[in-house]
Amino acid sequence: MFAHSTSPKMLVSIRVAIIVPLGAAMLLALAAATPARALERRACANCPTMAVAPAGSFRMGKTVNRGYGDIDGPTHTVRFKRPFALAIHEVTLGAFRAFVRDTGYVSEGKCNVYDAGTSWFIDPRRNWADPGFPQADDHPVVCVSWRDAQAYIAWLNRETGRRYRLPSEAEYEYAAVSAGLGDPKAGGAITHDIANIGKVECCGGEVGGADTWLHTAPVGSFRADRHGLRDLHGNVWEWQQDCHHDDYLGGPNDGSARESCPKPGRRAVRGGSYGDAADYLSPRFRLGGPEDEGYFTVGFRIAGPAD
Repeated sequence: MFAHSTSPKMLVSIRVAIIVPLGAAMLLALAAATPARALERRACANCPTMAVAPAGSFRMGKTVNRGYGDIDGPTHTVRFKRPFALAIHEVTLGAFRAFVRDTGYVSEGKCNVYDAGTSWFIDPRRNWADPGFPQADDHPVVCVSWRDAQAYIAWLNRETGRRYRLPSEAEYEYAAVSAGLGDPKAGGAITHDIANIGKVECCGGEVGGADTWLHTAPVGSFRADRHGLRDLHGNVWEWQQDCHHDDYLGGPNDGSARESCPKPGRRAVRGGSYGDAADYLSPRFRLGGPEDEGYFTVGFRIAGPAD
């Protein structure tokens, strides 16, 4: 079950777009700016399409209290000495299926779901190939654990000769806070017109505006943010490399992942899903889950070096 969860809701060319590092004072001005045109180059036949963030700094985290103590702070400065890259969308069902066919990999198959009026529970009938709702190969894979994501990335690295990995929480937040994706007609909020999101009141998918999906949508169904990234908010939560911590005390300030787990085997997720709305879509909102379990609302995105 996700940390701090009191309800189910609580829970192949390479295109390089430059992500501009932002100071807090620039966010409102940049929200109205036009994103830079992506630069394009080909890396390898099987490489995912990436957006590159240059070295820079930002203010990460904000202390909040949602009824169980102060979490998600303190606000602190994170500096990236080197650029890094994020895939423009989540890993798809088709890509994960190709990995399984090539390697014979067998997931542990622990997929957490919820039904109306229930808390999270592992449904033995659900797995990445059958999460309980229809998916085409261009939808993000779900019901995959953090360990499944690591196995996929190890295979991708062998196939491509590159050094892909999961993003750190700092990398995700760095990109998300400067994305400029909010709907100007709704005061900058994430709405159905710009993302696949769910009900404001718990829980589940909801159709509205440009969002015609109760569950996952094909990756890239909504417009890209100023960095060229898609679905950074909504569609599916995304596993991060980090262990899950309630706060950032003692954490790194160089953008790297926290690999020391206060609760063994608990990893962070970010971004919200097709079943979430409101605060869950905040670029600073974070939850945690067991690394050997999947969720029908959780997938993952690739990160890596900028070269």
